[in-house]
Amino acid sequence: MSPDIVIVGAGITGCATAYELSQAGLKVEVIEKYVPAAMASGWTLGGVRQSGRLQPELPLAKYSIEQWSQLSRTLDYDTGYVQEGNLRLARNEKEVKAIEALARKQKSHGLDIVYLSDIKEIQAIAPCVSSDILAASFCPTDGHADPVATVNAYKEAAQRNGSVFRIGESVETLSTEGNKLSAVITSRRTIRASRCLLACGMGVNQLIHRFGIQVPLSLAIATVIQTTPAAALLKPVLGVVDGAITLRQERDGKFRLSSGVQKWNGAVIEKDGQPYVFPSSEKVYSTLKAGFEICPSLKGLQMRRFWGGSIDLTPDALPVLDKLPGIEGVYVASGFSGHGFGIAPAVGHILYHLILGTIPKLAFQSFALERFEKNQTDTGPEPVATLQG
Repeated sequence: MSPDIVIVGAGITGCATAYELSQAGLKVEVIEKYVPAAMASGWTLGGVRQSGRLQPELPLAKYSIEQWSQLSRTLDYDTGYVQEGNLRLARNEKEVKAIEALARKQKSHGLDIVYLSDIKEIQAIAPCVSSDILAASFCPTDGHADPVATVNAYKEAAQRNGSVFRIGESVETLSTEGNKLSAVITSRRTIRASRCLLACGMGVNQLIHRFGIQVPLSLAIATVIQTTPAAALLKPVLGVVDGAITLRQERDGKFRLSSGVQKWNGAVIEKDGQPYVFPSSEKVYSTLKAGFEICPSLKGLQMRRFWGGSIDLTPDALPVLDKLPGIEGVYVASGFSGHGFGIAPAVGHILYHLILGTIPKLAFQSFALERFEKNQTDTGPEPVATLQG
C-alpha cells in the first residue's frame, strides 16, 4: 500500500516531522541511506537555545523550548534534556560590546536574558570559566540534550504510530507526471507517492536539480571533540560571540566541544557503510585551543574521540522550509546551517502544516526558497552561523 508521504532522511527534522504527521494518522515512510542521526543530527553539540538566534528563528526557538520541557514524557523516551542555561562569553572588548548589545536586543524581544559584567557572577553559574573572560550573556531557559537519543525518541514514537523506516536504502530520483510528484525511486524499488519531504541536508540538490531548481547551499564542516568522563564541572552550555567554540558537559561527565563553521574542500567518506568527515589536525588543535581559553579545566582531560560534521550552509544561515516551486507534492527542509537541532519541535510543527495545507502557529515566510532570488543583489557581509543547536 502506498504511503501518504515519503520522507527522505532520518535526521532530527525527518524524524520529528514523521512523528507529527503520524500523530494525525498519516501513513509515513522514512527512507534513510545510512542510519538515523548518521550526519549532522548525530554530531551536533545538542544545544537547545533561544539566545543568539537570528530574529526569524527566535519564535521557533521559544516554541521549541516549551515542547522540550515535556518532550521525553510525550515521546516516552529519555532525550537527555536539561535546562541549565546558555552562557555566551566575551573574550575581548569588542566582544563585550557585542554581548551587551545582544542581551539588550533580545531582552527587548521578550527573551529571559541578562548581561553579566562581573567574572564572579559568571563563575557563580559556571565555576570552570576562565578568569580572563570579561563579560557574558546568560539565558537560564536554554539547555541541551542528547542528539542521538532525541532522534531515536522521535523515530520510535513515530513507529508506534505506524510509521515505517527503511534503513540502508537511498532515494535515487523523484518521478513526476506533469507537474505533480508520482513516485519516489530508491536503490531498491519504486514507491508510488504524491507527497515527499526532502530532509536530507546537502543531498536535497541531487534530487531536485532535474527540475531546474537548486537550494543555494555551501558545504562546510565543524570539528567536534569528546573527552573522557570528568567530575561534574559545568551545567550550562558555553559559547562565544563569533561561534568559534561551543562546549557542554554531557550527563555521563564527558565534555563535547564544537568548533564554528570551518571552510572545507574535502569529501564525505563512506566506511563500513557509514559516512565520515575527517577534520585536519590543525582544525582539531584550534578547536582544543579555543576550548582551553574559555574553560582551562579541559586541559587535564583525555581526548576520547573526534570527528567532523558536514554543514549545509545557506547564504543567510537560515533554513529553507518550503514547497518546491512548480512541482506539486515535493517539500524541502534543508540548509539548517548547523543549528537546527534545538528548533526541531517547531520545524516539525511547521512542516506538518505546510504538508497538510493548514495554518501553523508559527510564521515561516522567512524560510521560503524564493528569498534568495529576491536577494541576489545583496552584497552585505555573510552572517555568522553559530553551531549551538
